[in-house]
Amino acid sequence: MSVLDDIRERSLFDPQNKRLVKYLLVGVMGIVINQGVFLLTYEAVGLQYIVAGLLGSAVSIFANYIMNDSWTWRENGTAGIGQWLWRGLKYGATRVVGVGIGTVALIVFVDLLHINPSISNILRIGVGVLWGFGASEKWVWSSDGSSMSFETVKRYLGEDKRE
Repeated sequence: MSVLDDIRERSLFDPQNKRLVKYLLVGVMGIVINQGVFLLTYEAVGLQYIVAGLLGSAVSIFANYIMNDSWTWRENGTAGIGQWLWRGLKYGATRVVGVGIGTVALIVFVDLLHINPSISNILRIGVGVLWGFGASEKWVWSSDGSSMSFETVKRYLGEDKRE
């Protein structure tokens, strides 16, 4: 491999790097949505900060899925409602782990480190960025030949296992 190949692979021209940049841009939009819901429900409505954080996460996860599916991994998303729902289910499952980690981080930031809840909410979002991208790249928008693709799972579920 030449030095130029090495530079190209580390540049924004590499497809995975382009996806990472898109993922991060979608993530910024998700932070805005998450923080907006958090501030509205925590400061304006008066919900407990953990509940406000979970609501912010739920709304931003749904919005981020739509943006990532239609833009970041557009070329990996096959058409059809079944495939879209399957990717959404996988995306949601990966985010449950991220929300769990983020919720623990939020409690640590607020209750143990005594950081303002509004700032802590932003900090907890950063905790799961690398996990989220890796899970999306390798599992949610995996190729059709993957063991977790919609078609593979449909074929597996459609087989008669009683033979």
